[in-house]
Amino acid sequence: GTSRRPLHDETEITRAHGDEVEEHTCFCVHARVLRARSKVYIHEVMKGDGKINNGGASRRQRFALACAALVAGSMCVSGARAAQSVQDISTAGLERFQLHGSGTTNPSKLIWYAMDLLEERARSFVRMTYRSVGSGTGETDWNTDAADFASTDYGLSSIVSGGTVNDYLQLPFQIGAIGIFHTVPGYGSAELKISACTLAKIYTGAITMWNDADIKADTGITLPAEKIHVVFRSDGSSSTYGLKGYLNAGCNTVYTGTVSSSSFSSLLSGDAYHGVQGSDGVRREIAARAYSIGYLDAGHGHADDLAEFSLKNTEGEWLVTKEGNPAGITSADIPSVVTTAVQTAYTGASFSGDLTGASFNLFNKAGSGVWPICAFTYLHVRKVYSSAETAALVRAFVSFILSDEIQAAVSNFYFFPLDTTFLASVRTAASTGITAAATVTDWTFETSTIAATATSMGAKTFSKKRQAYVDYALEILGHDVASLQTSVATLEEESHDAPSLKPLTGLAAVDFVMSFAALIIGSIALHKARSNGRIGGGMSNYVVGP
Repeated sequence: GTSRRPLHDETEITRAHGDEVEEHTCFCVHARVLRARSKVYIHEVMKGDGKINNGGASRRQRFALACAALVAGSMCVSGARAAQSVQDISTAGLERFQLHGSGTTNPSKLIWYAMDLLEERARSFVRMTYRSVGSGTGETDWNTDAADFASTDYGLSSIVSGGTVNDYLQLPFQIGAIGIFHTVPGYGSAELKISACTLAKIYTGAITMWNDADIKADTGITLPAEKIHVVFRSDGSSSTYGLKGYLNAGCNTVYTGTVSSSSFSSLLSGDAYHGVQGSDGVRREIAARAYSIGYLDAGHGHADDLAEFSLKNTEGEWLVTKEGNPAGITSADIPSVVTTAVQTAYTGASFSGDLTGASFNLFNKAGSGVWPICAFTYLHVRKVYSSAETAALVRAFVSFILSDEIQAAVSNFYFFPLDTTFLASVRTAASTGITAAATVTDWTFETSTIAATATSMGAKTFSKKRQAYVDYALEILGHDVASLQTSVATLEEESHDAPSLKPLTGLAAVDFVMSFAALIIGSIALHKARSNGRIGGGMSNYVVGP
């Protein structure tokens, strides 16, 4: 038709603070895209005369409008987004590509980081999104064929709904550990121990007080007669899957339930039980209330300085995930959980089929220093994509996640990279196992050190030489904060021996806080500028020489 609706009634595609909400309505003539990043909104509308109003639009703004056009065009036909993304290579020089996934919250920051780099390094319009919704929802999206890829922290069965046996790959790309954290006043990390059976009784409602005899038997301490506030994930979660796996392996006489990502809510009810969404929700809930207990990925628990329980592994060793052997308790060697037997199981299965068995999980594995609740994080990708261009983009994305650059960044997000031997096996499976229904030219990667080639400025080249000023500016700000941290630490040490320096330490601390605030404000400003295309993200600079 030719009618146009008012602005407030138009379709919106919204992205805010990493949480993706997409709503599409069919417009054959009129489409609008609203994107939010750091509360900055970018609008692209059609003028009253029906012409696109994109004068002076940045690269990302133009791509947003292009995505809207693609959505509008496809949805006028089908009424719903295609299961596999559609790529537009119809016009040379105006190629448009998109990739969408969903799943576990644990690797979300790493995945967003990798996607941002790829979007910035591409000459073509590339739009990548990842919905951080938990492993359970990610599995559902995958089983209903609603995404180009999924990510979970546990292996899936061999059949996707509507698919065939072994029609997708399950590719590990990092290792995580689940820690048990508490807020019992007066006790720090490793100062309290808890056994698998005591933990099982807490998470089945059999133990409700901190002075319970079983807790005293574990800790050797009589704790206060306070109610235990039990924090758990209310959404489908890989952390819940990991805890249930540990309880099943370590005390199946108490925990008799299935190992799944579903919530503990069916077992726990009352004012002492607190179901929350996401890892961030768990850490906040634990920290907000004394005498709480909860489980989440260990790195993020330590980042909030939460106190961690010691757990006993199959060798009888009491361990913690926190580094530095706190309270004399040995720090676990997390990567050692991936034994030769585990690697052999995956290569033997060709990273496909049913990966839910004991050979593939990382619960209660034998070995000195091995933490009893570990998990791989997986990328789940199809073996065959009906769109050849989508297959090529998926292959490039997976290759980047498994690259030395991103593997080196994994530890920055509180997880552990794969060792070189196992990583090589996963890379081989990805490079040979993801295929397309038709012949297609693969994406190429240009590093910062190799000489330029004929494809360096090509439509399907990700070039590290193509960057944005925002990345440089944030790096400088980060270095400044690190320098201030070192200065404050040095002054604190010196003030112990020279009390007269304590006022200087206070001033240095104030300076640090003010500088950190400046970093936050500066980061927001830079991200706003990036989103608006004033610097960086809108136009990237391809640097090839002095």
